[in-house]
Amino acid sequence: MKFWNHLDGSTFFNQIFTTSVEIDTIELFTISIDNNRPTIILEFDIKQLPDAPPLKWKKSDYNTCRIGLNCGGISDLTIKNIPTKEKLNITITNKENIFTIHASNTSSLIEFKTKSPLLCGPSVYMSSSDSDQL
Repeated sequence: MKFWNHLDGSTFFNQIFTTSVEIDTIELFTISIDNNRPTIILEFDIKQLPDAPPLKWKKSDYNTCRIGLNCGGISDLTIKNIPTKEKLNITITNKENIFTIHASNTSSLIEFKTKSPLLCGPSVYMSSSDSDQL
């Protein structure tokens, strides 16, 4: 899978991004694991900003876009080192209706399989000026 726009749950995302947004680098904000369902929710910032934001967003001086993945029916979970503020390269592949989510950098790895990745968000906010942009 090459673009965030192609994931289930991307209806609002596709309204505010009029062009395809490549799945590439993220800055992980949170990772939540629910063992009862089993579900993983990743929330992260992407480097792109909406090109057709809602009117109330236009009035703000936002500089960061946050989206997430809600992944149910997970298996084969691997987490190596809890990622810090280092950016992660993320890929999503689909083979026989099983998606593999792989996010890594030189020191960290998050990888798992899921039957149903669902795009959450987006939201926007103003990040601090001393923080590097993606």
